[in-house]
Order: sequence, then structure tokens, then C-alpha cells
Amino acid sequence: MRWEFWPVWAVYPPVIGSLIWNGIRLRGLTLWASCNPSMEASGMAMEEKGDILDSFQGAEGRVRLARYLRISAGGAGAFEEVEGFLKKEGLSYPVVLKPDLGQRGQGVEIVEDEEAARRWVGNCEEGFLVQELIGGIEFGVHWSRFPDAEKGSIASMCGKHPQAVTGDGARSLERLILDDDRAVLMAGYYFSKYAEELERVLKVGEVFALAPIGTHSRGAVFTDERALVTEELRGVFDELGERFPGFHFGRYDVKVPSVEDLQAGRNIVVLELNGVMGEPAHIYQPGYPWWRGMVDLCQHFKTAAEIGAGWRAKGIEPPAPGDLLDLIRKHCEKDYLEIDEFKETR
Repeated sequence: MRWEFWPVWAVYPPVIGSLIWNGIRLRGLTLWASCNPSMEASGMAMEEKGDILDSFQGAEGRVRLARYLRISAGGAGAFEEVEGFLKKEGLSYPVVLKPDLGQRGQGVEIVEDEEAARRWVGNCEEGFLVQELIGGIEFGVHWSRFPDAEKGSIASMCGKHPQAVTGDGARSLERLILDDDRAVLMAGYYFSKYAEELERVLKVGEVFALAPIGTHSRGAVFTDERALVTEELRGVFDELGERFPGFHFGRYDVKVPSVEDLQAGRNIVVLELNGVMGEPAHIYQPGYPWWRGMVDLCQHFKTAAEIGAGWRAKGIEPPAPGDLLDLIRKHCEKDYLEIDEFKETR
């Protein structure tokens, strides 16, 4: 009954209908995939996180990127690169390790110490990022700007909150998950991730973080925070957009010390940037009506298509349908690194 947990194939049929309608209206079925000329298919799939972060140019301004290092492949030698990065940047554990090519939080891990980092890196065969761990409150901010427009807009902003259970001295972790009306909906995932700790009885008041990263499919709770958007905040993201030529539509995942800092546009740190598939994540707030979510999601892709039409008028043609289908095929065939492979690090 909670549509926020539905699979993609169950959520997107109305969106596909909207894409077709806007394709007919604007005379281009794939215009939505050309809203970001600097990204392949505007970031629809198979984009590397490092490529996106590397694309920011110039001075940091009022918003900075979380410090990171791209490492070409995992394995024994890669750990020395992680250690070298930490030493160079004056960082210490915990840090974040994430696949360079990933989706929906798969493979992302906050590693607490050297032993956990060694194990993660040793199990990763492909390229990955090591990134400083930023404290504070996490938000997803969707920003867009039409070609030649002086100002952009923030159509969506969501808060990202960790999922946790609290011990009572009597119930096991397994029982606490089953008794929580939200955690039970992802019990299969949590049971796999924390298999070795399910029988442990948590002490009174002990908080166990089930979802330490701000990804909905990994258990994070999203809330609609559009009411917090200010002109100062929009202006800061306009400034940030100037640093990424050819990026005009997507969602930034950021952290900030407080709501006051966010609204004032200060002390904001970017963790990641998602292109056209960076959904307006406020729609996944618990209890958000399905029909409103579909309206917002269809509007999301409508705007993307209109921005793509603006680029077409400047001579940038949208990708061919066959190219998009090939990209989708590669995405579906990709064996993405899964976090459950590293549950022994805990």
C-alpha cells in the first residue's frame, strides 16, 4: 500500500505516457535525454560519479565539493592510494567508499577503520571513490535552468533522514526490525546486511543505525522540504551551476550543518550530483499521495524535455532512440557492486 516502496516498473507507467505525449508535443521523443549536453544521455544511466565531480571548474565559491579521490581499480594496491589520500588531505576514519559506477546506493559504505577499508577495497575490482565523511543534515536539491536563462529554479528539495531502531534491553535487533512499522518493509535487506547481529539484544536506549547513508532504497526516510527554499539558496545553486558547463538539470545531494545554514546558502557541501534521473525526491515522503507524486514526476520529465528542446534550437540534437535503448541494456546487464558483500566489516 505504500507506493514509495514500489519497484520502478510499477511507478513509471504514467511517466512513460507523459514522455510520449511531450515527445509528440515537442517533436522529439528523446529530448528529455538532452537537457544536460555535457553528460551522456544527460545522466540517464552508466554515468561515473568521478566524471561528474571532475567536471566542476573554477574556484569553489560559496559551495564546495566533499574532498575525494578517484581510484582506477580495487585490490591490494588500491588501499595504499586510500591511505595516501587521507594523509594528504589530513583526514582520518571514518570515510566513505563508493563505486565510481553505481546506482541507488549499491556498494556505498561508511568504513570506520583501516581494517574495514582494507576489506572493502580488497573486494572491489572496479574503479571507486574515497570521499571525506561530512557531518550534518543531508538534503537532495533539484536545480534546473533553461538555456540562456539568467536564473535557475529549485523545483524539489527533500530531507534525507537515517533509519534507526532503539533498544529496550529485551528485544533482539531482528525483533526490533520486525516491530518497526517502517523497518519491517525492508526487513529482507536489513536481515541480509546485519545477519551476524540479528540475535543481539540492544541495551536500553542504544540506537542502531539501519540506514546510515541518505539513499531511499537503502532505508533512508525522505521528507518534503520545499518550504525551506529561499532566494539565497537558489542563488547559490545558480552560482554552482556556472561551474559545470553544459549541466542544466539534476539533483545535488548535499550536507549542511543546520537548516539555517541551508536557507542562508552557507556551509553547503556537495556529495554527489545526479543528472536527469535524479528524481524530485520529495515525492517519497511517507504518506505523499500517489497521484501528486505522479504529477510531480511527470512535470520533472516535462521540464527536462523542454530544456532539451532549448538545446536543440541551438543545434544540439537529442540522442537517437536506439542509443538510449543500448544504454539501458548496458545498465541492466551491469553487475553492480552490492553492499551486502561487505557485511562482515561491521
